[in-house]
This record gives sequence, C-alpha cells and structure tokens, in this order.
Amino acid sequence: MTDNIALIAGATGAAASRLTDLIARTPGWQAVGLCRNPPADPPPGNVRYIRTDLTDPASCRAAVAAAGAVTHMVYAARAPFGEGGVEDVPANLALLRNVLDAADIPSLRHVHLLEGGKWYGLHIGPMRSPTREDDPRHMPPNFYYDQQDLVTQRRQSKGWTWSASRPQYLVDVAPGRARNLITVVGAYAAICKELGVAFDFPGAPGSYTALSEITDCSVLARFIFWCMTEPNAADRAFNITNGDVFRWSNLWPRLADYFGLRPGIVRPMKLERWMANKAPIWRKIAERDGLCLPDIDDVALWPYGDFVWNIDWDIVSSMTQARLAGFHDVEDTEDQFVRHLDAYRALKVLP
Repeated sequence: MTDNIALIAGATGAAASRLTDLIARTPGWQAVGLCRNPPADPPPGNVRYIRTDLTDPASCRAAVAAAGAVTHMVYAARAPFGEGGVEDVPANLALLRNVLDAADIPSLRHVHLLEGGKWYGLHIGPMRSPTREDDPRHMPPNFYYDQQDLVTQRRQSKGWTWSASRPQYLVDVAPGRARNLITVVGAYAAICKELGVAFDFPGAPGSYTALSEITDCSVLARFIFWCMTEPNAADRAFNITNGDVFRWSNLWPRLADYFGLRPGIVRPMKLERWMANKAPIWRKIAERDGLCLPDIDDVALWPYGDFVWNIDWDIVSSMTQARLAGFHDVEDTEDQFVRHLDAYRALKVLP
C-alpha cells in the first residue's frame, strides 16, 4: 500500500537519482520522477517516470495530474549552466514556479529544495568558513535566493512545510555522468600513466592545501528523505556533507599510490586546455582495456575539475544544525574516494 507519493523534479540528475532509488525501495512510498528523458532501464522498486518539459506549465500540470495524490515534492532540477559563473535566475525561477503551480494540490505536505555551496558565494571568492545556514546573503544575483524566497512565500498560505539542503561537490558511482570528481581524477590519472608522466596536481597551490569537503549522493539522498519525514527539519535549510574535511595535499599522494603513479608537484594548468587533444589517448586506453565508454567526454568534464581545483580557500560547512536536529550520518571521504574508484574499475569505466 502506498501512503506517500514523492514527486521528484529532475529525477535522473546527479543529485536526485539516489533519492529516487531510495524512495522507490521504501515501503509505503512511491517515487514519481519528472524528467525530459525517462531512463530506458528504470531501477527496481515502486517508481514511475513521466516525460516532462519543466519549461512548459502545461506539461508540468499534466505530469502532476498523472502522478496522483502527491504528498511530497523534491525540486532538484536546474537550468543549463557553465562551470563557476552566475547562473540564469529567471530561467531557474521559472522552472520551479511551473512545478510549484502544478503541485498546488490538497494532498501536498512537504516541499524540499536542493540548493548548494553557491548559496554562500563559493563561485565568487573566499567566504566565511565554516559556513552556517544563517550567514548573510552575498550580493545577488543568486537563483537559490529567489527560489527559496518563492517557496517560503508560498508556504505562508499553504498547508505544507518546506526544507532545503545545501550540499557541496557531489560524488557518486554513476557511469556516463562526467561531472564527477571521481571520474575526472580517474581519467586524468589514466592519461598520466599512459604518457609516463608524474601525477601532478593540476590546480592552484592554495587549493592543494586548503580544507575541502564533498557530499556523497547516497548521503544526500538519505538526508533529503530525512528532511521530508522529520518534524525537526520543517521550514529550515541545512548544510549537508560527508561530515568530515580533507586536504588534497593529503589525498593526492594516496591517489598516486592507488594508480601506481609517481607523485608529482603542484602544477597549475587548465585541464580544459591540456586535455583537449587527449581523446585519442583515452580511446586507445579504452580499446586496450575493454572500457565501456571510449569517448572521454562521457567520462570526465574537464572544466569541472578546473573549477574545483582553482578554488584556493577553505570550503567547510558547519553540520551542527543538522546534527542537533537529528541527522548523524558520516562518511570517510578519503576512503570513499578509493571505494568509488574501485567501483568504476569494476564497471569498466576506468582502467
């Protein structure tokens, strides 16, 4: 018996795929994913996907009508964007408004917004560390601000509650999703090994020594589900990370050893430029080692690596608010990096 129907906008994206799987396996719950291109091979469990154009209000209304008596809504969609820049506020706000308007039904009990580190100005420059959820907003534009303002305004006249999550860099085992630090590191390492060069850190010197953090998508999924069902999380925003911090200066030598590479030096270089002619090298590696993704663009998004590794200030989020409210999941980031790399090798994505 299904008591709860969770409508997930952007269900096949990096942030929501694990959540969709989690909800689909939870007794008493059904996941209904809204996405432009439903998966050809849906995951097991109580899940449905509805082809939806979030830019079209009529498409959103039809999707919600087909979903049934939606009780929870998770908004994890995002307008197209480039790495590091200011994202399109009107476009992102319109997408959310279309889904909120369509889901304005009596059965709705909770709305969850996926936000991120850009809330604190991660993309602008050095920021307070550790970040806290009540830190002052930076100079706009920032589409997260407009989206949260829209949700809190709607909440005043509705019977539902809201929550928001603010993860940092997302990592996962997700073949074919190139915007992932795990595969960027793995592909870069494989090319270094093929060329017989040292495993240089390709970012800024300050990035190598700064404190940093990531959010595993499984941790994020469990956290969002907790927010949806925990009264202490109602009408609040939370930081969510693995719960620890690390420095690339500690992790990089461990990764060099993992790949059997000579540890290099800190050598700032734009991967987008230096990897531009390396597609034939990756194809050679893929053919020789029987990898399933011979196109490097399906494995590593180099501009994403450039964005992450050129932030030369601490990236640390306070998890105090989430801990006090009752969420206590923690992952060891360095160990998790190795486990994810092992998984990608087993799946024949990385050599």
